[in-house]
Amino acid sequence: MIEKYNFHWREGFFYNFPKKRFLFNDIVKEIESKQIISLIGLRRTGKTTVLKQVIDHLIKSKKVKREYILFYSFDEEQPKIEEIVTEYETKSGKELLDIKDKIYIFLDEIQKLKNWQNQVKYYYDNYQNIKFFVSGSSSLFIKKHTQESLAGRIYEFVLNPLSFEEFLIFKNKGQMLKKKRLFEDTLKKEFLSYQKRQFIESINKSEERVAEYIKTMIEKIVYQDIPKIFPIENEELLMRILKIIASNPGMLSDYGSLSKELGISRVTLSNYFFYLNESFLIKKLYNFSRNMLTSEKKMKKFYLTTTSFFPFLNNEIDESKLIENLIVAFVDAKFFWRTPQKYEVDVILKEKSKIIPIEVKYKEYISKKDIKNLLRFCEKFNIEEAVMITQSKSNEEIFKLKSGNKIRIKFIPAWKFLLQ
Repeated sequence: MIEKYNFHWREGFFYNFPKKRFLFNDIVKEIESKQIISLIGLRRTGKTTVLKQVIDHLIKSKKVKREYILFYSFDEEQPKIEEIVTEYETKSGKELLDIKDKIYIFLDEIQKLKNWQNQVKYYYDNYQNIKFFVSGSSSLFIKKHTQESLAGRIYEFVLNPLSFEEFLIFKNKGQMLKKKRLFEDTLKKEFLSYQKRQFIESINKSEERVAEYIKTMIEKIVYQDIPKIFPIENEELLMRILKIIASNPGMLSDYGSLSKELGISRVTLSNYFFYLNESFLIKKLYNFSRNMLTSEKKMKKFYLTTTSFFPFLNNEIDESKLIENLIVAFVDAKFFWRTPQKYEVDVILKEKSKIIPIEVKYKEYISKKDIKNLLRFCEKFNIEEAVMITQSKSNEEIFKLKSGNKIRIKFIPAWKFLLQ
């Protein structure tokens, strides 16, 4: 059962995936820690590949014996972890407790195993020589149990779709990053391709192939993955909600009117939004307030987690809305700002004590009207610096408010912002 997953037991064998996601280095730093490492994210972002790159790293750089690394995927069959360990002990001729060196156990697609958290917890608590790496395609399977039986025992990493920089590297054009000014025209062209190709396997596909690739992925998540974890009565409704968001990224969560339109209860609609969010298909933003409790009570905004979804869900999306969605996903935004007077700023980044408002105006000419809401936000919250994402405008300007405060706005083209 386990031998087919552990090619690295063969002397001289390496998985040899040379190009690494940026997250790989962060994971490697935690190899010596006791905590379980969890790697979660959308299907096809490369979670299994990252785990196998960690295995190669353990053998090459850490000089770990090959037979002390155990990999298993629950994608096809879901035996108990005890059964996997027992077979490993039988094949190695040693019981885990008798092995003085550390044993590294990799469990892929673990959300498919029932009661996995308590099984892992047993070995974590009773076997000091085991280091666990687990991966899965739903955030809830980790979040729920981190708060319960695995609290304090697990470090969570999220593998998102490719950044623009990673896209260039995987496309063998990473050398341009060192001379951005020299290759500016080429980078702009690559940026157009990147907008809908943020999965490694889709990088060199045609528009039609990309749409088919995304269709297959989304349908598998909606019709297979989500119903296995959540109580779903109507998978078609999940797809319909996705297409509604794709038709208007940044839509406000008016559950009342939308539930009437769809013919379902407000509670059911709220649950379906939750399921889509936990499955990495959509992203929720809160209306910014210095008081998080106030933000929770206000209306939310929803976007797709990646603009790669548009070729299937809505290939006619307006470019400015696509770029807005792209920026929201890239910065992993948590907040926007909207007042009762409908003054609005697309993204509010909050990093420790620093607050950075970001407005997306993807067009050639930026008018005074376009910057008004940024200035309003800065004045209200006493912020001195803001960012506007543009199509081509690239400079900094100082604006003096009636109060006497000065606001510096950085105008940055979208392609260049994604490389900063």
